[in-house]
Amino acid sequence: MNSENKMSTSDIVFIGSGISSSFTILNLLDRIEEQEVIDKVNITIIDKFHEFHTGIPYGGRSGFSVHLITSLKNFLPEPELSKFLVWLNANKTWLLDELRKDGGKLSLDWLETHAGQIEGNQWNDLFIPRRFFGMYIYEKVNNKLEAFKAKGLIDVTCINEEVIDLDKKESGYKLFLKNGGNILSKKVVLSVGSLPVNNLWKEEGLIEEENLLFINNPYTPTLTDVLGKIEGFLEKNSNKKVNTLIVGANASGLEMLYKLNDIEKIKSSIDKFTILSTQGLLPDAVIDIEKKKDFKPSNLLALANNDNITAEIIAEATYKDLDYADKIELGAASTVDIVSKAFGSLLCKLSPKELEKFACHYGNQIGRRQRCAGVHYSKTVDGLKNEERFEHIAGRFINIDKNSLNLYELEYLDTVSGDNKKFEAPFHIVINCVGSTNFEKENVPLLLKNLIRKGYCKPNESKIGFEVNQSLEASEDLHVAGPLLAGNVFDGKAVWHVEHCGRIIWLSQVLSQRINDDFFKKSLK
Repeated sequence: MNSENKMSTSDIVFIGSGISSSFTILNLLDRIEEQEVIDKVNITIIDKFHEFHTGIPYGGRSGFSVHLITSLKNFLPEPELSKFLVWLNANKTWLLDELRKDGGKLSLDWLETHAGQIEGNQWNDLFIPRRFFGMYIYEKVNNKLEAFKAKGLIDVTCINEEVIDLDKKESGYKLFLKNGGNILSKKVVLSVGSLPVNNLWKEEGLIEEENLLFINNPYTPTLTDVLGKIEGFLEKNSNKKVNTLIVGANASGLEMLYKLNDIEKIKSSIDKFTILSTQGLLPDAVIDIEKKKDFKPSNLLALANNDNITAEIIAEATYKDLDYADKIELGAASTVDIVSKAFGSLLCKLSPKELEKFACHYGNQIGRRQRCAGVHYSKTVDGLKNEERFEHIAGRFINIDKNSLNLYELEYLDTVSGDNKKFEAPFHIVINCVGSTNFEKENVPLLLKNLIRKGYCKPNESKIGFEVNQSLEASEDLHVAGPLLAGNVFDGKAVWHVEHCGRIIWLSQVLSQRINDDFFKKSLK
């Protein structure tokens, strides 16, 4: 787990060790084992964080007590789901102990509510702590790597460092590490996850001033550390009525609201909780069974017999059907499956160019209106509403300004009126959960800036992904895995959201097969 200031060589280097690279490695090892004659394969895995094979969502940076945003059955596809369930049943005792240690009152409520299902190993409908899956994949990758090393099929090196640049060489790529080390590799897999958080105010991850704690990234260095900082700030301001603002109503925003209320010392020290989001809506949690029976996406269904359609036409029909659902007060939890199936069935009618346009421009826009969450998150909001301690503002963050009383006021763009407004009460804790930046912003990581500058990678029209070929290459022998594949089309399927575990598994299978076909059969026989 260390790096040396000398040149080392590798057959394949994985830059990043999250879920995308983990599943790619697992699938690649299966294909290595299938080769009749093969030289030992030298694999190098590099990650700037010390924890390998989990990434941010499923690792220590998120803690042990934040939950999947979907039920387990909708999170993992088969056959991986069945494999995970076997492991979960065998390991649940210590996993639940870790949840109790890390969590607070809401975590204990979750355990109590679902005690019968947990006892009976009925996990499918539960929104389990996602760290459970992280521990599973961590163990699975490590065990498989060790088994293949023991068989003499691979050598593997894990390096805790940051890659800052690549140079194309005749035999592959030269990688430059932040500590001055270099690696030569025949192939590189770029699997660094989503683009970093888009900072809202100043450039530091956490800014503490008198009367203000501003958190730009709640997972840096870890969620536990950030919650500790919040506790410390509240203790120092115990004589004040402290108001908290969460900017963004996505999964991270809901998680932060949940964790602030999970820890009793934090919850009891905050007077009011406010969320600011463009639509002013939280992800939906409750399925309306009766209304769902009668709901039909009529605008999308009307396109079924129309073969002359475009990405824009499908998107506009989707928006109209979602508008109608809003009008009859039917939320995303009730409509997401119906609407997704309806527009998904039309994508096969699109030309490759139009399919790519859907992947780049419309997929994520539709997804923002189809956000769902677990009841454990919605119960937190309902409880705060009953206590008159919650407010949701529809608008966009502009700034937070110090007033004459040395308190910080929110300036925002009101969604309904289009006017700039100031919120009437000051905020003392502000948490940025607006999501990732894009390639048009300044805070693109140095490695990606260098790859773009040298022409090795080219952003596509999605502004969050790279153009790649059907071997998932941005350049020859430079493959891309994970969220940076957004805005592409593979095997006739549009890809726009690669944080979804089902898509990650599918694309890792595609990538490992392409690497096998292109590399092992030609170069390592």
